[in-house]
Amino acid sequence: MVSGTPDLFAAMADDFAVWAKETADAAAGDPDGVRLVLELMRDYLGIADPRDLGPGDLRTLLLSVFPRKITVFDREGVFEATQDVHDLLRFMAETGQVSSVARLERELSEILPDFPDAMMNPANWGMARSFMQEMDSDGVDINDQGAVDQWIASYNSRSQRHLLGDPDLFSDGGDLLDSDSHATVREAYGLPDRLPALRLPGQAELASAARESRLLSRVRALAVWADGRELTPDGDLVPADLAAAAGLLEIDVPPGAATIDDVPELLQIWHLACCALFVCNDGDRAEVDETVDEWPGGDEDEVMDAWAAAFGHLIGHSLPIDGQDDDLAMDLGLVAAPASLAIALFLARDQGIPLGGCRSLMNELATAGLAPADVAKTLAAWTRAHGELADILLDRLSQLGAVETEGEAVRLTPLALWQVYQELSGSVEIPLLPLPEEMTAAELVDFGTDASEDELARELGEWLAVRPATDAARELLVVATQAGPALRMMSTSLATAIGVVAEPAWREVLGDPALSAYAKLALNQIAGRDPAVDPLPGLRIELGEVASMLGDTLVAMSEAIDGKEIAEMLSRAVPPGEEERLFELMWRSPNLAARQSLELLGRHHPDKKIAKAARKAAFKARSRAS
Repeated sequence: MVSGTPDLFAAMADDFAVWAKETADAAAGDPDGVRLVLELMRDYLGIADPRDLGPGDLRTLLLSVFPRKITVFDREGVFEATQDVHDLLRFMAETGQVSSVARLERELSEILPDFPDAMMNPANWGMARSFMQEMDSDGVDINDQGAVDQWIASYNSRSQRHLLGDPDLFSDGGDLLDSDSHATVREAYGLPDRLPALRLPGQAELASAARESRLLSRVRALAVWADGRELTPDGDLVPADLAAAAGLLEIDVPPGAATIDDVPELLQIWHLACCALFVCNDGDRAEVDETVDEWPGGDEDEVMDAWAAAFGHLIGHSLPIDGQDDDLAMDLGLVAAPASLAIALFLARDQGIPLGGCRSLMNELATAGLAPADVAKTLAAWTRAHGELADILLDRLSQLGAVETEGEAVRLTPLALWQVYQELSGSVEIPLLPLPEEMTAAELVDFGTDASEDELARELGEWLAVRPATDAARELLVVATQAGPALRMMSTSLATAIGVVAEPAWREVLGDPALSAYAKLALNQIAGRDPAVDPLPGLRIELGEVASMLGDTLVAMSEAIDGKEIAEMLSRAVPPGEEERLFELMWRSPNLAARQSLELLGRHHPDKKIAKAARKAAFKARSRAS
């Protein structure tokens, strides 16, 4: 909300509280619950006024926002979460806040059958709710602040050891997580059993990038300088050496600084030097490690171990060091939040995450264990003392060579992708893409189903660069003949992208019932012809082929489209009034997807007559199959 702009959601919450108190009906509603609903509308629906609720807004609120932001511990309590929405709609209707609330009530009733599954699906939960659910499953009384604090401390300790917080997990090179811990990692981060395939550079290229780390160059300089110097009982530089150490690294020393704790940037680099094993601080004097003399040269494995240890330290320890003498650090998840951001960036790959999104994610995760009333106060206090959480972490990771920013998008570098892969690959299947010359068409197609457009375009270009384009098209179309709808669509899309040189391969599959429509589309496109208006001779797409192609599309996209989109796809496929003729061809089609898509049309098409015709055709298809 822009500063100075009236908060119409808060105003309506105040009006509701007055109305609920004055109404004769004792069950008018809970003002606090309604206020929360209005706040969620304001923050997540993108509307400026609660009276602007439009079609689909309640669906987004209940099926996307509520599961993330509202904790319900069991299915029995799920529908209690909707009562505040009912009460708000009743208030809006009785006080004339909207011209007609009937549409909203109808939309709400349509949503309710899907609401329990959406609320109780862990994949829909935000980190804060995941913590609450985990506390509940561990038997923690969430009304007992002492018990909650103890659980959070235990959680952060587990996170530090198992979820990217322990440098040993990066430097040891072994699989240090047992099978139970693998499951914990997947559940904690809501990860599937398998992630999209990843391309990583070879070790020589990764080690070369690690050697260029600006941060490790400074760490080495400090380690070499500190060799043999006196240390405090805590293993830190003594006060007498602060000015010289800071001057070496061009760090300003605040007036009155008495210990290294008073020079935060120097403190961070010193801890990193010790963590990355550049210097030993266990005794009375610093002892430089022999590998320091070789850095940035030396063995590739040693280089990667040092970089991995530094990455693990920044993720797991650098923010707690900032707040080591600060009571705020006890309240914030300063280990779990950075680890989660690293994994979120890993999942985002080339697309990255906007800087604002990184800030929001870090703040939400770091305050997950706080009472809602304490979140803003605690974050503001931390920011005043140290700076924005995400900005601090990302700046350090950037100096290490772990993140890069283009415009507003923050991405992990290949080095950091490699390191997070090392940590996660024991818990989640993450295939590594083979070299382009070794990659099969099937592997490329499988990669394409999960990849971003940019990633897929890059891989396709590298794949085509090492094989004849006509042969490549044939390989892709062989995959298409053997694949289901989604992979068939991806295979034919990649073959189409090859362009005119793929023409011979397309002509070879004209006789394949599942591919004939795709082949005709591609051949007309190569010739610059519109297949619907001016097709090449013999290459007009027949209605039966339309049925097959529509079936592929609907089945492939069945989990991502709604009734409106299904209706639009059907209207593009045939003119109004031709639906039943198309359905007749679909249930008779040799393409299984065409027959299966009738079930989707029958369940979801908004036109009752068309939906009924689709169900009738689906029944015929089932009878035929039996």
